[in-house]
Amino acid sequence: MTKAIFFDVDGTLVSFKTHQISPAVRQALQALRERGIKLFLSTGRHLAMLDPVRQVFDFDGYVTLSGQYCTAQGQVLRSTPMPPEAVEELVAAAWTDAFSCIFLEGEEIYINCINEMTRQFIRDLSIPMPLQRPADYARGREVYQAVTFLTREREHLLLDRAPHLKTTRWHPNFLDVIPPSGGKDRGMDALLDYFRIPVEDAMAFGDGENDLSMLLHAGIGVAMGSAHEEMKRQVDWVTGTADEDGVVQALAHFGLI
Repeated sequence: MTKAIFFDVDGTLVSFKTHQISPAVRQALQALRERGIKLFLSTGRHLAMLDPVRQVFDFDGYVTLSGQYCTAQGQVLRSTPMPPEAVEELVAAAWTDAFSCIFLEGEEIYINCINEMTRQFIRDLSIPMPLQRPADYARGREVYQAVTFLTREREHLLLDRAPHLKTTRWHPNFLDVIPPSGGKDRGMDALLDYFRIPVEDAMAFGDGENDLSMLLHAGIGVAMGSAHEEMKRQVDWVTGTADEDGVVQALAHFGLI
């Protein structure tokens, strides 16, 4: 029996075209709440970047920064910044502005340099451009996640220099960088443990590589229609895209609405 559902945000709940949750999805979320199902966001976004979504619907908990910072009912349930050696590797790789990098701390968000890829990222997510600071500013600070703007052809600029980092890609132009112990599946466990819900009673929705650990960990993992074909082959069900209200389609398929 499904007792908890985890939703990725961008490309899953929120359309990249409209930057909004559709009325049909909002109605489905309300129907799930009336059934007593716990509803969580699970995203690579910082909590401060979620205000437009939280204003639409009040979720029961939040897995943010790809599992590194998780909250529910006003409590921090998981807080796992990068180890100092990982931050040092990231700073060293980005120090000469070899690539643009957004650093995400518990409170602060900043970027070392701005280019067209970062501008497009900001437009796609419809969020403010972070404050610009040199990469060296992050040295010695608690960084939970970074977004490095590197195509697959250029990702060696980071990966060859950062053995203490874990990366996942959900867009051809950038990599999410998290601690080796990180991942949305770890964040999922923190919230499920808090609410005493077995993982086999959890469902998860996502569309990117950074969602795969969560989809495989949940009792039911659903990939959006925009997901990579390899990802689709590994999950329990494939639904439509965000613009096709794929979340609603899957919830109806599994008899939850």
